Amino acid sequence: MAKAPVAGRSYIEVTDVNGVAQDLSACVEAVGPLGLLVAALDVTGLNDDARQLVAGLEPVQEFTLQGLFDDTPVTGPDAVLAGIVGQVVTVSYGPAGRGTGQRRVTGRFLCLSYQVSGSVTDGSRVGLVRFTARFQQSGPVTLDVWS
Repeated sequence: MAKAPVAGRSYIEVTDVNGVAQDLSACVEAVGPLGLLVAALDVTGLNDDARQLVAGLEPVQEFTLQGLFDDTPVTGPDAVLAGIVGQVVTVSYGPAGRGTGQRRVTGRFLCLSYQVSGSVTDGSRVGLVRFTARFQQSGPVTLDVWS
């Protein structure tokens, strides 16, 4: 079984306001959690000896993207994410990359927020500026592979 470290391997793309998929992998430091979920429905009957459950509808999930701020026009995370707040977009995540046959998680998500933060360290040097974007599921999430 292959192990896939996040750094240098993961791939994340988000469609921009024009519906064009933009690769944000170089700036994203954290993705998650993102995957498949089902709700458990209790179907226990009056004479059952134990609780009985069945899979229900897929509940709405939220996930975040966090990373390094980059204001490259059109393709940088600032341009892409600032332009889609309040929009439903497609997000595709390849935890081990985008190679043929690699795992892919894809879905449509409402971008709830995009925020930028920075800090000052040692009283004089400026620390790295980072972003956080928060998304909420809008439709089914699929788990398949890149082709």
